[in-house]
Amino acid sequence: MQDDDKPVLDEIINGNISKYEIIINKYQARIISLCFRYTKSYPDAEEVAQEAFLKAYNSLNKFRFESKFYSWLHRIAINCSLNYINSKEKTKEKETISENSGLTEHKGVASIETPYNAYNMQTMAEKIESVYNSLPEDLKLVIKLRDIDDLSYDEMSNIAKLPIGTIKSKLHRAREILTKALEKYTEDE
Repeated sequence: MQDDDKPVLDEIINGNISKYEIIINKYQARIISLCFRYTKSYPDAEEVAQEAFLKAYNSLNKFRFESKFYSWLHRIAINCSLNYINSKEKTKEKETISENSGLTEHKGVASIETPYNAYNMQTMAEKIESVYNSLPEDLKLVIKLRDIDDLSYDEMSNIAKLPIGTIKSKLHRAREILTKALEKYTEDE
């Protein structure tokens, strides 16, 4: 199985740790989104995603390239999310049992899931969908094949009947449009 992350991962394993930023930038939004499905809180999702990236980095020398790196990272993120949920539930259980549970102080009020936070996530998801739907069909296709279906550039090339260089160029342009739209959205907030 060909993994297009392998050259970068090989460099990281061989000591060029600054290259890990490429991996983080490439998968950060997808991993946070995945963690959010479990944690139901964006700040918690960011925290869990950070833990997943750290665990993946620390275990990189154990990765055998028998699957795609993203599949492995995806599984780590799910495990971190489940561990986080379980630890949170245990903490709630202890607070309930504790004699002083009525006196516990709630720190980090911003991290509590509120209708406002849920609304913002929903609004952002709608904005992403709106921008995605406004993309030309060829750009929508490459985003779907790469970022949603997680296909390799070779697979994308076969489906779209385009050279890999063209696929990469279109993907870059599509991501740039999405990123600028999201930056504008966050500035308008």
